[in-house]
Amino acid sequence: TELADFMIRDIVLMKLQSVGLRGAKNLMPNQLSGGMARRVALARAIALDPELIMYDEPFTGLDPIARGVIVKLVSDLNKALGITTILVSHDVKEALSIADYIYVIASGKIIGQGAPEKLREDKNPEVQQFLRGLPDGVVPFHYPAIDYTQDLLS
Repeated sequence: TELADFMIRDIVLMKLQSVGLRGAKNLMPNQLSGGMARRVALARAIALDPELIMYDEPFTGLDPIARGVIVKLVSDLNKALGITTILVSHDVKEALSIADYIYVIASGKIIGQGAPEKLREDKNPEVQQFLRGLPDGVVPFHYPAIDYTQDLLS
């Protein structure tokens, strides 16, 4: 950007405030926890007021508190800034809690889509297995194999 230094400072402070880290403005990256680093990344992403933010697995590797903070920030910032958010996640509970519209993808195809309430009622057993995290169902627990007895005898 070609903004004056004082303007950049004010924007940085404002964005850090929005993610709850204005008080950490002087910390170096190696002094940040994983959750704090994600929040700083989010502050950087919104620094120039984008119309769209894309997240790829934003909740992965976070402890429950940090995960809750990031879920809240994504939701709150999306509403406050009026931006469009595309979020890729395997964290079904979190995605369902903040998304307006969801696509469920399996084997490279969309198998379900809609508002969270609609997906919870979807009759597709694969969609339900994914949403509920069921270990067996349409996607089987056992990898296809010959009969077990035959395998032992061969």
